[in-house]
Amino acid sequence: MRRWFGTFAVTLITIVATMVAVILWLQKDLPSPSLLESIEPSIGTTVYARDGRVMHEFFRENRIVVRVAELGESRILDAVLAAEDQRFYQHWGVDVVGIGRATITNIRAGKVVQGASTITQQLARNLFLTPEVSLTRKVKEALLALRIEQTFSKNRILELYLNQIYLGHGSYGVEAAALDFFGKHASELNLQESALIAGIVQSPNGYSPRRHPDLALRRRSIVLNMMVMYGVITKEEATSADTTALAILDREETLASGAYFIEHVRRDVIARYGAEALYSGGLSVYTTMDIDLQQVAETQLEERMSRLEIEYDFPITRQGEFYLDTLGFIPYIQAALLATDVRTGGILAMVGGRDFADSPFNRATQAPRQPGSGFKPFLYTAAIDNGFSPADTILDAPLLVPSAGPPIKFGDAAPDYQEPTDWWPVNYDHEFSGEVRLRYALKKSINLVAVRLGLLVGPGKVADYASRMGISTPLAPLPSLVLGSREVTLIDMVTAYGVLANQGVKLEPYAIERVEDRSGRILEQHTGMSRMVVPPETAYIVTNMMESVLSSGTGWAARARGFQHPAAGKTGTTNDCADAWFIGFTPKIVCGVWTGYDERKPIGRSMTGSRVALPIWAEFMKAAHVGLPKTPFERPPGIVTRTICTETGLLATDDCPSIMEEVFVQGMEPVRHCKQHSPSVEEETHPLFRFLH
Repeated sequence: MRRWFGTFAVTLITIVATMVAVILWLQKDLPSPSLLESIEPSIGTTVYARDGRVMHEFFRENRIVVRVAELGESRILDAVLAAEDQRFYQHWGVDVVGIGRATITNIRAGKVVQGASTITQQLARNLFLTPEVSLTRKVKEALLALRIEQTFSKNRILELYLNQIYLGHGSYGVEAAALDFFGKHASELNLQESALIAGIVQSPNGYSPRRHPDLALRRRSIVLNMMVMYGVITKEEATSADTTALAILDREETLASGAYFIEHVRRDVIARYGAEALYSGGLSVYTTMDIDLQQVAETQLEERMSRLEIEYDFPITRQGEFYLDTLGFIPYIQAALLATDVRTGGILAMVGGRDFADSPFNRATQAPRQPGSGFKPFLYTAAIDNGFSPADTILDAPLLVPSAGPPIKFGDAAPDYQEPTDWWPVNYDHEFSGEVRLRYALKKSINLVAVRLGLLVGPGKVADYASRMGISTPLAPLPSLVLGSREVTLIDMVTAYGVLANQGVKLEPYAIERVEDRSGRILEQHTGMSRMVVPPETAYIVTNMMESVLSSGTGWAARARGFQHPAAGKTGTTNDCADAWFIGFTPKIVCGVWTGYDERKPIGRSMTGSRVALPIWAEFMKAAHVGLPKTPFERPPGIVTRTICTETGLLATDDCPSIMEEVFVQGMEPVRHCKQHSPSVEEETHPLFRFLH
């Protein structure tokens, strides 16, 4: 007997010593519970519009901190305690009675059907440990729970727990879940709502009332019965609550206004600061967006596209059934809009497509498309800057452009390309006007004049001007370039047109004005980088010519729709009507609109930029200029005005049947009088005339 007791004592001492050693060894890796007070909760990033209104919040954990004292008479406290830890106020972190009861229940069931982790243990696990199932983790969990209980009051522990638990659909804590599921604060929850949220704690995904309403109802019944056993409600109250419907708010996962812009900002912030800072760093991002203009842009774009689908009976519409093709193209007609501030380059509105949920692909910034005649302002800028004037005349007649010969290699990013053999460019209406002035050719978008002018200026020079003004895609210096044969993005087109609006100064579009950290310290402030890329005189002349597009050219529909502010712009349509554009500007705003299918196919017969894209532009610009004065484009020094004959472009005489005031860069104005209508006028021999003519 003495030997038996001796052996037992040694064994017991060995076991106890081993356990103590293990506990001491595990304790050295445990964090101090005081860290609970010093841990900064994960706070998302708030994105603000230019007027300070909140646009969006990025977060990993949608958490709204609530105090126990704020919960008042809500049943949420009773429901959580009944479902998760009925002996919370009796145990000291580890519930020995609960462990025994759970062990017996599990043995009888032959499997694990009941857990015994206390609220304190769950808090310890959620904050400091991993969810792995192992004895080591359970021991660490218990030890840390004991430390927490020794450090904090029961109400403080409960408060930390209620704000930490995950309740599905991105909501952390009972306050965020209450607002998400019921649209009310946790303190306002009734009995059945409290029981539902308490039941979700065990399995946020499994008992989600949105994904699994039947399971959520079953779990709510269990929690109500546990509350009866806990003694906080009567059987009658439980029965009454159990018969009510879920009444969950239907929150479809839709994005607010400016979804494409917000995604643009998200990518930008991650590129600069990383994903962790965006989702957990508590940044404040102040952007350039005008929320009101953004809403106008989205509304007008969708209304026009929907009306187009109905009027022309498109076979596939946004409202109908459709399937993505193998390349992921959206089969219904798309559109994009981008508007920037002329003086700063700040993006005021951005619509990258008709539905971000259908396709997050941003057609305003990521989709290269042929601009058609929308490219012509770069040709005319190069021409005006190299000795031509709006009054110069060029022949509008059939033209043959010989083959460019062998394929031309233009940069690493551009494919081999050559003009077709014996290229015969044509006008959109297949008609010819003979000798026409450059102003007239631009406002009527005459292709043959553009090709002839491009050959005179030089395709390489045209490509150079387009690139310096903002076109970033490679541009092969070929004759067809002037008709928009190379693909460009909408944001590049808006940037380049902005040079003309801003008197030759180029500004890069930007979306973020400044970024602050969670303490309000400024991490960055936008400082606009600008540079002169075109002389102010040239920019003014081309702008003045483009004003004619709206007054009496292909963009006249903007005036017919009631937009009367001084403005300049250009339509763009590809030969097969696969792309329809309108880009235009005032002294305040540059705006571009593109329409077409993701798959490069025709929109339909006669679906030109003036018919499809211009109405969106006009309605947006009308809204953007409400209350603003009708300010003309600023005229720089070095511009002179002369009265010319509209037929010949020469200085008018009393015999000319039609005359007009024309603008010129000083020194480039005409020196000859019109001899066609006044034969008696002597022939002038100015050197500049001989050079040009």
